Amino acid sequence: MMMEKVGIYRNESDMARAVKTIQDLRDRYGKVRVQDAGKPFNTDLLELIELKNLLDLALITGVSALNRKESRGAHSRQDFPDRDDDNWLKHTLATLEGNQVNLAYKPVDTSIWEPKPRAY
Repeated sequence: MMMEKVGIYRNESDMARAVKTIQDLRDRYGKVRVQDAGKPFNTDLLELIELKNLLDLALITGVSALNRKESRGAHSRQDFPDRDDDNWLKHTLATLEGNQVNLAYKPVDTSIWEPKPRAY
């Protein structure tokens, strides 16, 4: 889902579908149980913990990408093909509280490198 819908080339409808799918997967995760009851080297448990972390990070990434209405760096929004330094020259700070992704922003320090569009 992340590779297909929130990859390098992005658009709002695909990312919104990805976020919905990830939210559904996170809901389903609540019903997952460890099959291996052993205590030492329980790879079942480790894999479930890793899956939870991946689902959380996928949700945060998807919501953050969906919110950013521009193309920047290696990520291209097909519905917003240009950079928008006036509105988006800032770092996105995301926190996850339950099922809610909260976004905040921090200014970018441009005193060392002046921002400019990439030219290939």
